[in-house]
Amino acid sequence: MGQVDSNTVFVCAATFFPLQKWRYVIPFLRMSSRVQRQLKGTPGLVRFGLRTSVIRKRYWTYSVWVDRASIDAFLHAEPHVTAMSRLDKWVIPGESAFVSWASTDDSINWEEGLDRLGNPSSHGTRE
Repeated sequence: MGQVDSNTVFVCAATFFPLQKWRYVIPFLRMSSRVQRQLKGTPGLVRFGLRTSVIRKRYWTYSVWVDRASIDAFLHAEPHVTAMSRLDKWVIPGESAFVSWASTDDSINWEEGLDRLGNPSSHGTRE
């Protein structure tokens, strides 16, 4: 899609998940696959991406939504709810991050997402 009507405002969200142990990588990837299937069927999602550094056990997500209500519906549905409860055990305490912001650009902009994660809305906690 890229840049659309400049009057259209999207909600972008980015997350960072640093896993504690190698034994959590496969379960994380399996859960991530389930959550991606959920995303594909969630009304209001424009697009999403997953970035990985498997060797470092680091994972980032980026999603673009039509509105905040769509994100909230996704966050409070399965399997996302279960994924978040497992992440509490899997990630390095205090190092995961979440950030969201309004944008007129509906594309995945990893540079912006990573920059914004440097100043997250929540850090090491669930929203």
